[in-house]
Amino acid sequence: MSTQDEFAQQVREALNHLYDFARLDHHPLALLYWPEARSNGPSRAQRLHRLLLEAIGSLLPLDGSRGDSRHSRYHALLVARYVEEWPLDRILGEFGCSRRQFFREQQEAVAMLAALLRERFPPPPADDPADPFTAEAQRVLTQRETLDIAEVARGVLPVANTLAQQRGVVLQFDLAPQLPTVAANRTLLRQVLLRALSDLVTQPGTRRVALRLRTSNGEVAAELTNEMGPGEALRQNLTGLDAARRLVELMGGHWQQTEITAEGCTYCFTLPGGEPEQRVLLVIEDNEGVIRAFQRYLGGYGYRVIGAASGQEALRLARELRPTAITLDVMMPGQDGWEILQALKNDPITRHIPVLICSVLVDPQLAHALGAAAYVQKPVTQDALLSALAGLTRPPA
Repeated sequence: MSTQDEFAQQVREALNHLYDFARLDHHPLALLYWPEARSNGPSRAQRLHRLLLEAIGSLLPLDGSRGDSRHSRYHALLVARYVEEWPLDRILGEFGCSRRQFFREQQEAVAMLAALLRERFPPPPADDPADPFTAEAQRVLTQRETLDIAEVARGVLPVANTLAQQRGVVLQFDLAPQLPTVAANRTLLRQVLLRALSDLVTQPGTRRVALRLRTSNGEVAAELTNEMGPGEALRQNLTGLDAARRLVELMGGHWQQTEITAEGCTYCFTLPGGEPEQRVLLVIEDNEGVIRAFQRYLGGYGYRVIGAASGQEALRLARELRPTAITLDVMMPGQDGWEILQALKNDPITRHIPVLICSVLVDPQLAHALGAAAYVQKPVTQDALLSALAGLTRPPA
């Protein structure tokens, strides 16, 4: 898929969640335009919401007419579909088109909107558009657990101490008693500590490095400092800093500050205390073997998998459970997956739940046009399912 196609798909997904500000705040499009969060002013979600509305409005001719031009029709269609959230039957009646024609025009309208956004509001360039670091970290972070951060820190000590001894650096750990547990991932947390400690230990002229863990307002506060030797000055090539900061933020933490002086450097960050929230995946599938496979795939990854073998049961469970995400097979008996998807998106209670289409039918364009958040072709592997779910849902903060 080209970058242009990926951008259009992101625009479509953002439109599908135009009023879901919690989801928009972490949407890839919002992070693309505004990678750094702001402590004041409009949030990412508010800015993305406003940008999309302004872009839709710019499709209308300057004189405000609503003639038969393609731009005017696409403007009206986007307003009805996404801004005013008309039900599909009303759109078909008002626009005098068949379902097939509507979905084709909707796809063309979104593509035109995406092209307009790229032209008038080009996203900032990225050194690595694919960002494999973040993608891999999000995949690993799907498996969250309750961690004793002091125990993780003690596990890191032998590795960090080996590096410190090779450099003649004194390594000190100061861990407060009875620290709260944190909801994180052991692998990523170890990487944060190792990267930060390694960065400080390997600074030429470093004499001492300390890690301190404290409790602060129910969170765990970490402080890492290095102390330079007499006559030494810190060289500010902190290669591991950015990676450590990104991992902390992906785990729902906050990188508070990096203080750099001639005498040394201090990193400070916090991680939220508590236990990981269990997420619910509703699997709409008439094949019991697939449901059992998904339960095996997600064992230990913080998901409770609930199966639904019919459209009626699926809609009832979706309203009752409000699942984190839904996987949906297209070839269902009685009521096919496209009908179920439309019913989910037409219901105010379930419309904001991300839906992952899992089907042997290769039709991702139709899936996205009907409001699906992602598409995976069957047979679905564990890696494909984990990667898709990581893209649909962010870890609980």
